Amino acid sequence: MESLSISDNIEDSQPHLKIEKFIDIYEDTKLYFMFYIFQNPNSPLFIWVSDQPNLNTLSVSMKIPMEKLPVTSELIDSSFGISKDSSMSLAQRIVIKFKVQTFLSINISQELPEMTHYIEKKIFELLSQYIPK
Repeated sequence: MESLSISDNIEDSQPHLKIEKFIDIYEDTKLYFMFYIFQNPNSPLFIWVSDQPNLNTLSVSMKIPMEKLPVTSELIDSSFGISKDSSMSLAQRIVIKFKVQTFLSINISQELPEMTHYIEKKIFELLSQYIPK
């Protein structure tokens, strides 16, 4: 996996925000990962994964006191790529593991169960480097 060396001026003006970008290849598909991670542990997390430069889906998940499991909602609905249930379920698992509100966008042009599993594994691996459990 290669790390993108793109300079973001927002990090200079917002020292409490960390932006991490990575490129990975699954079989013949180049996958782009981008994480917006706030230094405050109570701040939300934004994750974008795509094989194209677009934002076709967006889910949000958060823990609320009245519910045992995190609640999840789809903010941008699309029939593009990964299923809405897979994306919302992954957002819930991120909230459960890292205890932070999560905005998740996965925009993959083809849905392959193996690729979906690979993306999930890679997200948890990368988040474990930046967010304490």
